Amino acid sequence: MKIAILITNPNHHVDLTIEVAMALKQLGHTVKYISLCEIRRMPSPKERFLARQIDFEAFPPLPGQLKPSSGKVSLGSDQGIKRKVVRSLFWHLKIRPFIKKAINGLDLVLLMNDAAFPGDRIVYVLKRRKIPFDLLQEGIRFPLPNESDSHYGGAGARKIYAWGERSALHFEKVKSKGSQVVVTGSPRFDQFMELLSSNPIHPTERILGVFTNPIDDQGFCSHSEKMLIFENFVKRSAEHLNKEAIALGIKCHPREDEQEYLLIAKRHVNKIMLLPKEIIKAIQWVEAGVIMASTVGLELLAAGKGLAQLEIPNYGYVFDYQESDNYLPIPLNGAIDLTNLRSLNRHSDYFESHVQAGKSSDNLVKAITSKC
Repeated sequence: MKIAILITNPNHHVDLTIEVAMALKQLGHTVKYISLCEIRRMPSPKERFLARQIDFEAFPPLPGQLKPSSGKVSLGSDQGIKRKVVRSLFWHLKIRPFIKKAINGLDLVLLMNDAAFPGDRIVYVLKRRKIPFDLLQEGIRFPLPNESDSHYGGAGARKIYAWGERSALHFEKVKSKGSQVVVTGSPRFDQFMELLSSNPIHPTERILGVFTNPIDDQGFCSHSEKMLIFENFVKRSAEHLNKEAIALGIKCHPREDEQEYLLIAKRHVNKIMLLPKEIIKAIQWVEAGVIMASTVGLELLAAGKGLAQLEIPNYGYVFDYQESDNYLPIPLNGAIDLTNLRSLNRHSDYFESHVQAGKSSDNLVKAITSKC
């Protein structure tokens, strides 16, 4: 088969698929990556592809003034006129010509997202070309205000590869007729768990990590509102952090400006640091982590770390993390007792219900290459 893996993130999308790509090549299949990372303002991971001798086609870098995912300027809701116009022009003039050329002669495309732009439109091109596509779960699933009316997993994939039983139940509810849901696990989490056990890190100081993500891009709030959520948390936690000599470690999403967060934190907290850019090292450094709305929560739980989550105005606490024993909700207002993060139960089957452990790459290869 001639197979393409389409990515829009140079980090976790490649972590999810690189071993699968290599295994498919060893079985005699032709495999290439189609990278749209540049439309997210991130460079395609060309060095990783070259090191593994995997073919790839990368979207051309955008001019400096074109930043579809700036994290600071909102284009409004998914149904807003401004967003629709910008996306339509960008799709027709830039993305569609690139995609139509890149998919020529393919037998199968592996997608990470079939609902968010531009995945929703790529699906229609594949259907018109009669090229089947599979969907590999890319992260935790929750409704995004800026997503279209279509449901993630509901666009007609041949097969949907879920990390665990909880995700499989979600996909069974939203899938199209004829789509098959297969629980495969997550190669990225297999690697993550292996690294945790083989390269343990024992921090020499106490660090509370804040793991941010562009909830403004996702449509939950404006950029200024996101920064106010962060500052409101820092103000209320500063007395405890300073009294206990706990450092506040900051780990930003690649599309965010870490300096903005540092400037706010320095106004209130004595000890500030930037956490390592590698997520596993960042998690190993901290004794607990604070998130907004991201898969990092599962990674913190997998590492046995305490998990706190910031409430988002009008949306509450995103995803079902509150069902975990290792969880502390942080409301928009009121006192915060961070001491609870150290005494939470660290033995729970919550993580295992979300992520099936072991042999995920093998499971994916078998599922991709089998006819049913």
